Amino acid sequence: MKCSICGNEIKGYSNNADPITYGVCCGACNENVVLPVRLFNSGWSKTNALLIKTDGTVEMIKPECKKFALKELQQCVDGYIEIYPSRNKKIVILVNEEGLLHQLPYNKLAEKILAVRAVGNVLIGPAKLFE
Repeated sequence: MKCSICGNEIKGYSNNADPITYGVCCGACNENVVLPVRLFNSGWSKTNALLIKTDGTVEMIKPECKKFALKELQQCVDGYIEIYPSRNKKIVILVNEEGLLHQLPYNKLAEKILAVRAVGNVLIGPAKLFE
């Protein structure tokens, strides 16, 4: 059986891949992708953002102060920031503004999690962290 997130063969037990995708996932994807996304979606921490990396991993990050500084945001997306359009005003999605110019890799995981088409790392978090 193959992991519905990374595509690798599942050795041992499989895990529920929801909310990333339907089907099952391997232990590594469950630990590094599914669980952080579930925690973020549950509102477990309203002071953290979710960094979706092009290498297929997800990381919960916290601003140095109460809100993110511009320098922190630029480090997350590896360049100038751009707000990705979203209908949900309670969250902000940030991408690299020059991602296509720099030929950054396509972020397949961001498409699975957020249904956005983006290149480079994608940062999502509560709007209040970015004001």
